[in-house]
Amino acid sequence: MSGILVTGISGFIGGYVWSILSKREDVWGVHGATGSLPLNPDRQLGLDLSKPAALAGLVEDIAPDVILHLAALARPEIVRRHSLLAWKVNNAATRELADVAEKLGSRLIFTSTDQVFDGSHGNYHEGDPPSPVNVYGETKKAAERAVLSKVENGVVVRLNNTYGPPRFHGSSFSEWILNREGNSETITLFLDQYRSPLDVVTAANALVELIDHSFTGILHLGGANRINRVNFGKMLLQHVGRDQNSILELHSAKVDPEGKMPLDTSFDITLAKQMLRTPIPNLLQGLEQVYGPARAKY
Repeated sequence: MSGILVTGISGFIGGYVWSILSKREDVWGVHGATGSLPLNPDRQLGLDLSKPAALAGLVEDIAPDVILHLAALARPEIVRRHSLLAWKVNNAATRELADVAEKLGSRLIFTSTDQVFDGSHGNYHEGDPPSPVNVYGETKKAAERAVLSKVENGVVVRLNNTYGPPRFHGSSFSEWILNREGNSETITLFLDQYRSPLDVVTAANALVELIDHSFTGILHLGGANRINRVNFGKMLLQHVGRDQNSILELHSAKVDPEGKMPLDTSFDITLAKQMLRTPIPNLLQGLEQVYGPARAKY
């Protein structure tokens, strides 16, 4: 066995990870319908993750030492409309990868989400039991269980509200805000939804660091600040010198009466700060890392 296999390179986080790893000649990237990327194109393979058996066969052929499984169906509106597809892509494909990783003796690093929690209290640490309130969280909870139960050298990295501009494809919460402001559209943000936003550069660097790390188990990876959606939006727009007047401040029950989006999924990131060499920035530092120096004083 040799090398690294990365799924989801045509996604938001995967594009950044690929931009780091594509310099290596022992790395393979798997992309979906969005298409291949310009870096190291001879090392990229297209695959439909709704056909998990094909993914398992590909991994057995390559027999990598390390698998970074970053691919997922994550957009909430798509997951709600296509729940069966989400279960195939997010859970069944991960279970297949877990089986083949254990068979080969590969290290499997799987990215999960803060959405595995119900948001009832926030400051979640790795030992808190998952209790998702939406389909996306349910698919990721099931996939986590497969990785942790099947793979001896397995890591589940729960990511919390990653932001920044896309390196190639994909989008993020911050880009949604900037696009709506740029189009003079109302930006509906919630006063009672709290997250631990993390810039995508730090997320990618931490995931790459884990390739050669000895850690196994669950790791919470988020930013150093707990902040609600409204204040995040205001800080982002102020940082890039945009108008904040288009923000409409609401409580989430106005548009989500069934509570399908958890209120507070902020993370306790003590373990990540102790274990990783990659520094975890506060929000101001993270915004500077992905959007450059602030264009207005805070």
